[in-house]
Amino acid sequence: MNSPSYLFISSSSSFTSTSQITLSSRCSSFHPYQQPIQSPFSIHSSSSSSLKMLGNIQLPFFKPAPPKKPVQLSTGYAFLAHPEKQTGEDAFFVEGNVVGVFDGVGGAAVNGVDPRLYSQNLALLTMNNVQQNGPLGAVKSLIDAARDNTMVGASTACVVGIDASGRMNGINLGDSGVRIIRNGKLLWRTKEQQHFFNCPYQLGSDSADSVQMGQNVNQRVQNGDWVILASDGLFDNMYDKDIVATVTKYQNEDPYTVAETLAAQAIENSKNASITVPFGEMAAKAGVDHSGGKLDDVTVLACKVTDDESVELLSIVSILEEQAEDAANSA
Repeated sequence: MNSPSYLFISSSSSFTSTSQITLSSRCSSFHPYQQPIQSPFSIHSSSSSSLKMLGNIQLPFFKPAPPKKPVQLSTGYAFLAHPEKQTGEDAFFVEGNVVGVFDGVGGAAVNGVDPRLYSQNLALLTMNNVQQNGPLGAVKSLIDAARDNTMVGASTACVVGIDASGRMNGINLGDSGVRIIRNGKLLWRTKEQQHFFNCPYQLGSDSADSVQMGQNVNQRVQNGDWVILASDGLFDNMYDKDIVATVTKYQNEDPYTVAETLAAQAIENSKNASITVPFGEMAAKAGVDHSGGKLDDVTVLACKVTDDESVELLSIVSILEEQAEDAANSA
């Protein structure tokens, strides 16, 4: 079965951010008839590394901790199409320290609509907006992209960005999601958003859902953490404990190895008719008869948080081959 052909447009880019802190002081004054209380303690300045106080008690002099090195994302990606389809409906982008995953809703195909087009265009518009808004403007970038997307269809959306200090900001709408892994443990995860079983929250031309209905992502990451963004093709077919185990096993490898290993494992599980996976458990709770894995597209972005300044930041978006040809012909 042929996999979809994608053209990836890439270049290097970087983000810098600054923060300004304004300090304010509060002054107090004594009542004109009130005498200040004299302290029985006296503090003497000294060039030594301790402060001398009454009773010859010495307090150690603590030097401020050195500033932390700025962090950024070293990102690898993997996309594997639905095993029984020639094309995939997922889309993604990486723009420096901002990443996004979009899962086109296959139900749009019933009405003769190509479900790939809405998600692909949403990814491209969001990425373009990120170039203007920066890493902490990920949510605004998605809001504006959803407003300006003229394609017919629907898609889930998950975008996050980090600044140099490790502040992570973003949002997840639907059943794609984020996992943050630190020192071999799951630190934080998003929750699936569904109107009912297998009907996720979604942006679209005929959808009443909005970006503001999504789950906010406001976390702080540090050097050595892993941030996994993926479509539901991963999370429906792999438990969190298995995702964490895989990331931990390959944490010293490059992010592409982590992304490709996770995607391959999810596809393998999806084709296994006897395996127990998260999707099967959710189906049982909803009273739906289902066994084995769930066939689907699988998109994985494996992002390693690093303070290595030599890491080259990506600027890349998934574009279908026919879209690339149209763009080239109109240029």
